[in-house]
Amino acid sequence: MSINRVRVRSDDMVNVGPGRDDAAKYVGQVLYQGGHLPVENVNNSSALNNGNMENEDLWTPNSGKISAVRRTFLLLTVFDVGLSFILWVIYTQLLGNGTGWDSFSRQVVNYTFKESLFDTVMLSFIRFTLLNLAYALFRLRHWWTVALTTLMTSVFLIVKIFLFEFTSYASSKNPLSYCLLIISFVLAWVETWFLDFKVLPQEKKDLERRRAYRGIVSNDERAPLLGNNRLGRQTPGGEEYYSPLESAEGSGDEDTISNRDRFYSDASRSTSRPHSTTSLDKIPDYVALGEKGWNILWSMVSSEDDEWTLDAGRDMIEGCIYQKNVEGIGKLFKLQVYLDIDPEDLWNDLVHNCIATPEWNPTVLEIKVLCVIDDETDICYSVAAEGGGGLVSSRDFVTIRRYGCKEGIWMSAGFPTTHPDMPPQKKYVRGENLPGGWVFKPTNKPDQCLFVWFVNTNLKGWLPQKLVDQTLSGVLLEYVTYLKRRVKTLKQERV
Repeated sequence: MSINRVRVRSDDMVNVGPGRDDAAKYVGQVLYQGGHLPVENVNNSSALNNGNMENEDLWTPNSGKISAVRRTFLLLTVFDVGLSFILWVIYTQLLGNGTGWDSFSRQVVNYTFKESLFDTVMLSFIRFTLLNLAYALFRLRHWWTVALTTLMTSVFLIVKIFLFEFTSYASSKNPLSYCLLIISFVLAWVETWFLDFKVLPQEKKDLERRRAYRGIVSNDERAPLLGNNRLGRQTPGGEEYYSPLESAEGSGDEDTISNRDRFYSDASRSTSRPHSTTSLDKIPDYVALGEKGWNILWSMVSSEDDEWTLDAGRDMIEGCIYQKNVEGIGKLFKLQVYLDIDPEDLWNDLVHNCIATPEWNPTVLEIKVLCVIDDETDICYSVAAEGGGGLVSSRDFVTIRRYGCKEGIWMSAGFPTTHPDMPPQKKYVRGENLPGGWVFKPTNKPDQCLFVWFVNTNLKGWLPQKLVDQTLSGVLLEYVTYLKRRVKTLKQERV
């Protein structure tokens, strides 16, 4: 049994109230036992609020707000434009060619690359426009835009230095000609550094803290126990607490192996579903995660129809797409369509015959079951085909599925997770299928069902989420076409 070192200092034990201490112990125990907070305890005020562990001020990509560190970056781009313009105005005033307006006219109206520095102001304005479009409007979480603006600025200024006439009488007497070029170069690289080393890492850290609070935490046993400094503590030297991983009771007995085998042995499915060889002590509590996704999907099914607004589609025969904004989640989509097939038959095909999906759905390249947890839960890996003529690269997803029947309604709920047998692949971008799933409702007509799909996906990468949301309705209607063909094939096979 391996024991992790626990670092303790006496001054760290001061001013920790019993409420916070008990709450921290509670959360730490739950995280190590199950990898997440149980559903019934996520909103348990007695366990969390007593320790002042509120998380409303943590930034999330779907909160609709711009993080504080990103606002600082955007302010830096405004400062860039303002400083460049002010220095250029002072530079034109010091040229001494007639009145101030005459100097402006020579710099702008009679612009020449070798004698005018007005292009440095325009260059800073272009940087400002592109960076604000990318990081304020589209909320990108990738460095490629700022890298492009910095590269453009660097190339332009290098060419400018070689061709600009510094030896002319007006420029040689004006030191600001050197300052404008140097400052423009420095500010462009400062913006790159600030975004890549401050904005993106800080937002990633905020997102991980939020997920840790909500139960979506790292599976690394050496990771900080509570992730967020609101949830845990650091020593004055920046060292973090690590708690030893508790060994399972009776772990020294050989009988433990038989208890673990139930997660990887299912005779009824062994021919079609591969089983993982990974030890249980290295994976989160998948059963609880599946149950959490199931409960979330059922709450979506139980939601009132008037909470949704029509986004696309004409009728339920051809398929309708609805949407609504959910606080803390973002925009949620719902596809509804009537299909001429028994709900259980369609459920069986989509759930238990999922590996055949690429045969009838060209938007899916691959689906396989990584691990069977129990009769109602498994881990599924899927790869989506590239889109937009290759502009959007393929995405892969690791999802825990919980499926079954409740109150006569067949369901398959999905929840994002990780699995040691399927780490992120170099040739794909790892996306997330956030809580949602399929619902198969019976209707008053025999051999007919109302198919409902709750969709909330994050494709990651450089794609802004707003762009994904705008195109998702078309993708879902396209899926209806493929699904109807599949239904027709199933009915023909049954005959």
